[in-house]
Amino acid sequence: MCNSGRLVVGLAAVVVVALGSPTQSSSTVKENKEKKPFEAVFQGLCENIRLCEQLCYNLHDGTFECTCQQGYTLEPDGYSCTKLNYTKLDSAILYEKEASFVAVLEDEEEDYKGGGGGPHHAPYTTTSEGDYSQLIDRADILNYDRYKTEHMDRGGEEEETGPESYLEGMGDDGDAYSPHPNTSPGPNLEQKVPSALPNLMATQSLTSLCQVECGSGRCELEGSAGVPRCLCPLGRGGRYCHSGVQIETARFHGMSWVGFAPLREAYRDVQLTLEFKPDSPDGVLLVSGENDDLSGDFMAAVLVDGYVEFRWDCGSGAGSVRSPEGVNLGEWNRVTVYRHRWDVWLQLNDGHHIQGRSQGLFSRITFREPLYVGGTNNLTSLGPRLGVRVGLQGCVRRLQVNDHVYRFRKSDPMREPNLSADYAALDGFGITECIGDACSEVECQHGGKCVASTQDPHHGNQTSPTTTTTPTPPPFFPPPPPEPVCLCPLGYSGDLCEKQLNLEVPSFNGSSHLVFPALGGSVLSWLELEVVFRPAATDGILLYEGHRSDGTGDFIALTLYQAHVLFTIDLGSGILTLRSIQPIRPGNWHVAKISRTGRLTHLYVDQQPPVSGLTPGAFTMLSLSHPLYLGGIPPSSSAPHPALTPPHAFMGCVQKLALNGRPIHLVSGAVSGSNVGSCDHPCTRRPCDNGGICEPHGPSYTCRCPLGFKDEHCRSRIVTQAAIPSFGGRSFLKYSDSEILKRVSGDRLHLWLRFRSLAPDGLLVWAGDEGSDEGSDQVDIVVPPPGDTLSLVLQDGRLVLRYNLGSGFARLVYNGSRLDDGQWHSIRVDRYEREARLSVDEGEERVVVSPGDLVQLNLDSALYVGGRETVGGQHSIPGLTGCLADLTLATDYHLDLITQAEAGQNIDYC
Repeated sequence: MCNSGRLVVGLAAVVVVALGSPTQSSSTVKENKEKKPFEAVFQGLCENIRLCEQLCYNLHDGTFECTCQQGYTLEPDGYSCTKLNYTKLDSAILYEKEASFVAVLEDEEEDYKGGGGGPHHAPYTTTSEGDYSQLIDRADILNYDRYKTEHMDRGGEEEETGPESYLEGMGDDGDAYSPHPNTSPGPNLEQKVPSALPNLMATQSLTSLCQVECGSGRCELEGSAGVPRCLCPLGRGGRYCHSGVQIETARFHGMSWVGFAPLREAYRDVQLTLEFKPDSPDGVLLVSGENDDLSGDFMAAVLVDGYVEFRWDCGSGAGSVRSPEGVNLGEWNRVTVYRHRWDVWLQLNDGHHIQGRSQGLFSRITFREPLYVGGTNNLTSLGPRLGVRVGLQGCVRRLQVNDHVYRFRKSDPMREPNLSADYAALDGFGITECIGDACSEVECQHGGKCVASTQDPHHGNQTSPTTTTTPTPPPFFPPPPPEPVCLCPLGYSGDLCEKQLNLEVPSFNGSSHLVFPALGGSVLSWLELEVVFRPAATDGILLYEGHRSDGTGDFIALTLYQAHVLFTIDLGSGILTLRSIQPIRPGNWHVAKISRTGRLTHLYVDQQPPVSGLTPGAFTMLSLSHPLYLGGIPPSSSAPHPALTPPHAFMGCVQKLALNGRPIHLVSGAVSGSNVGSCDHPCTRRPCDNGGICEPHGPSYTCRCPLGFKDEHCRSRIVTQAAIPSFGGRSFLKYSDSEILKRVSGDRLHLWLRFRSLAPDGLLVWAGDEGSDEGSDQVDIVVPPPGDTLSLVLQDGRLVLRYNLGSGFARLVYNGSRLDDGQWHSIRVDRYEREARLSVDEGEERVVVSPGDLVQLNLDSALYVGGRETVGGQHSIPGLTGCLADLTLATDYHLDLITQAEAGQNIDYC
């Protein structure tokens, strides 16, 4: 490894960094001759010890390192600098971090003389100014390495010879007395990138299927269908690699790569920008280093599970950083990396910067290998270092390293005389042009995003069932080009997202999804879930939320599999799957409900008998931190749980989603979504006039009319002179004025009203925390108790007063005669601090006292009369069916129920 010779030395001794030692044996000398350059590290701090000739950098643990300005190289004393291309006439050995020298100092001569090595061991000494130390350059070393390799390949035993003796067998023209060609000076891509394409390690059956004549390329079976295509060398293209091509924007196919010359002047600082469009979440973006097997120094940018990782090693320990955000598959992404010595900063697109640091003292990277983009010619052996074993599938349109822009084509001085050949591709394999891809001339409107797809966008990723078990050999022609598909934002559809939709009832086509906020702590110990849906297929993911991005840990999933409804849950100690007893019918509306408390879970589907079960293990809490997905899981998001069946998205319509008794608006409540269409439902035709809201109920609907309108389509205007409102069970009036609320809150309350009811159950008055359920006295032991509330309701014809001042509920049932007789009744409520008194029709007062020590009713919401905006769940109370009048607060504040209402719904008049 190149850093094996880096030393930490004290300042008490004269520092001369050499490659040998006067006391070494000849075998050790030979071993040192194969060592690579090293760095000198000194004890102390730059500001205290002014030793470095040009630049000084403080390192770890009280040490520092000297380096030189551009155009200079560091001498082996560790602190002096010499201008490049200048040989100093003394006994020092020139040191350049990115060159390889083999030389022997004067002190080693005696060991060589006594070693009996013969003429091949004659050293180059520094005995006089005229006979100064002779340097052996990089080309000599490479030729010597090739010489050794060839002799070992012929089965001969390697002799104890050095590169000097090999040079003795070379003529004046540089040709060795050997049939093998010399290696050109400096790092040469021809040594690393084979000019002949690697042999395809295919079985006989695969070879017989892939028989397309590819000229200078090779035939490869692509994809699961095994369609044969030609992978061409750089500069060749077309169906059979016969035509010449000039690549501007490179497309990589998983086995493709492009090689450039090794990086220059990048051992300490690297700033690179790469713009790429991936089609797969895994693959190599770029890699380079010291050795072809990535032993020693290296750096690499790779895609792992949809995230960009940058890995590097300066020789004393690897470092790695990972982008906080995932890449956008099928879209152009930009990754920027800046490395200074040990430290690396990475940013993906316009996301957060992430910083990392490599291990150890050493801070320079030696680049001897080519810079590969998209992959290499041997990825299998590099998997442990890179984290992936496949090349990039997608496009790269820009690569810039240290202000140099690289070109994905070979140098052509005739066509491009002003462009440097240093940053042109030297070789490559299997790349094609990406400029003319499917989305290059497609502009999706209204914020839509174009992706290339070979699937029917209206059928998602569903595959047609096959009736044969014998695979048919694929046709011998390339697959059809991918089709552009616009992924439209919510509210738009069409080939270019040009059509605006009325998304009253969303539809999902197999590539659609809606994203909602994470449920988080609201479902720790209990969960109530209701989904009303109409499936178009027998399989698909209807709803999913998990805890970790890799799909492991806690999760919930509502899926369809073979026309059965499945609910799967994992609390962290094992998976429970509940399956409906009977299959459902595609094309019909169905209702699925989930009720969970602790480990016990129930599944209700339509009118079928419920299915129940206990999750395995001892865990009882459900932790969900990732977004809730409805209709499918986007490919760029977190992975679903590995045990989830089926893996593809839902196809059909969803008209209702309710969580813990609260209906969630499927469009305005979503954070984001894609490819969501409008279902064929009466609500999409906007049947409710004058601002009415259409509520779907299976194949039918009802209209919620605003104040001033009534009937089933909100078309009849109400005469406003009447002062007494009528409520229909799904009605309400809402008041948020502070003058009203201050007369309800505080330590005292006086309320008087009249009402008549035609139904045994109904909400009269409600105020308090929006999260409270007016019909339940249950308190979750984990979730904090609900906030302050007060309500007057009819339950089974009896009047019930409930209130909570923050330390527990007080509940009083007025057990007189029934009040659902259609007659007018009066109610009076008086509360002072914890004590409340209730009377009906000026009758006997009933008294109740709330628990705890708190005495104030604190309100953070509105006052509702006759019902609430959100009514749902098994404990909820419906709104009043009847009339309500003469509401008075604080003995003398008469509330005009119609004119002072901030909002209302489905209000008629008595």
